[in-house]
Amino acid sequence: MVKFSKFILIQSVIIFFIALFPILSFEGLYLIEIGSAFLLSLVNVFLGYYLVIHSFGKTTGEFYKMVYGGMLFRMFFLVSFSIFMINNGYLNAIPFMLSLIIFYVIHQWTEISFWLKDLKGKTVEI
Repeated sequence: MVKFSKFILIQSVIIFFIALFPILSFEGLYLIEIGSAFLLSLVNVFLGYYLVIHSFGKTTGEFYKMVYGGMLFRMFFLVSFSIFMINNGYLNAIPFMLSLIIFYVIHQWTEISFWLKDLKGKTVEI
């Protein structure tokens, strides 16, 4: 989990510097939308990684409950939070959703690549 956290931190700094110019060109207009999308995606990726790593070594039923149940809960929270914030006028829909999609794809790619490295050769008990 430590290597994953360090990599996500480095990746976040790189994303910040890459996104700095486009954010500044909007004069900071969508800073709250981009920041909240990034934090939402970041919490999602840490929760997902934790659930998958800690579910290995358990029975198949427990593994599926943790992975798929966690996935269902995380997606429900993402959608509910997004709808709540957009409908109540806290966030502008288009910049928030575009940012969320971009950050979600980047973080999921990172999470899955770390799963493949960390879980190589490990099996789930039947």
